[in-house]
Amino acid sequence: MVFGKKKKIKWIIVILLSVVFIATIASIIIVSQKDLPTEDLRLAREAISLAKEAEANLYSEKLYKESLQMYDSAMVNWSRENNRFILFRDYTRVINFAKKSKKKADDSKEESIKKADNLSKNVEAAFVSLGKKIELYNKLFKDLPLSKSIFDAHNKSKMFLSESKIAHQTGKLKEAEVLFKKADIYINHANTAASQMLRGYFNDYSKWKNLANDAIAASRGGNKVILVDKVAHVLYVYQAGKAIRSFEAEFGPNWMAHKERNGDKATPEGNYRITKKKERGNTIYHKALLLDYPNEDDRRQFAIKKKKGLLQRSAGIGSLIEIHGNGGKGFNWTSGCVGLRDRDIDELYRLVSSGTLVTIVGSIEPLSVVTKGLDF
Repeated sequence: MVFGKKKKIKWIIVILLSVVFIATIASIIIVSQKDLPTEDLRLAREAISLAKEAEANLYSEKLYKESLQMYDSAMVNWSRENNRFILFRDYTRVINFAKKSKKKADDSKEESIKKADNLSKNVEAAFVSLGKKIELYNKLFKDLPLSKSIFDAHNKSKMFLSESKIAHQTGKLKEAEVLFKKADIYINHANTAASQMLRGYFNDYSKWKNLANDAIAASRGGNKVILVDKVAHVLYVYQAGKAIRSFEAEFGPNWMAHKERNGDKATPEGNYRITKKKERGNTIYHKALLLDYPNEDDRRQFAIKKKKGLLQRSAGIGSLIEIHGNGGKGFNWTSGCVGLRDRDIDELYRLVSSGTLVTIVGSIEPLSVVTKGLDF
């Protein structure tokens, strides 16, 4: 009886000790779980993911990298603490690193959004600026006898601008920025070189102005006078001091150069006279008005340049400069002549006669007027 009672007490003690042990273990687990950094790490991961979606790795690289570093440090410390005995684990550093990671990620996201927005606006403004530069080239420079390098630079600028716009439309702002900067370099090269050429050409403007004024004055007596403006690519017919007709004109590919010799494809400048009217059948250019090039001044300048060794001994002065048809091609293609559309040479042919004064100048208007309204 006594033995049975002792056995019963023993089992009660075992049960009580088991309950206490289980309760102790449960308490330890509950306490340890309470301080786990899982939630802070989850929030940090989400913040990093959102920052990456906002392309913080591109627009806020420093903060984004720091966020990743903080998260890595949190994970390293978490692993270290998990290797310790459960009662000695301390996740304070893990939680601190996780919170810092989230803060850096949030800041990088905000900075990225702002920078991307500013970059988008800057790129759009650059498109406007580049558009004006390309417009300047198309309106003022495209008909100049430019070198291949200038022509190629202009085309590359248009290509890079087009690619930049596509990148911008697809949200690739950094790529768009790189491309428009390339476009800007090329168009600046083309426009600067073309601008220098045009400014240099207009050094003769005072001479052109006098020639044009004299030609217009010569028409005031009732005679018809032809006045050719090479920069404007226009042939005018003046009578009584007023332009009564105007026709689009095309010249030689080297039209800005001073006519010096045979084959230079330059269109001469100065005063000339029509010496012969050629009907169809007497010219391959529909109809033609032969000019008295070279005139006395042309011969004098040619002789001086030959004497100075500026021209080869075998060089000829050239001849057969005409105003003729077959024009309207949209580019400068003649051998130095003035090319008109067939219908225009037909009308001009009826208006003028042998002996009519033909004055050819670089420009009737000064450079300031030619470039008015353009960002020159």
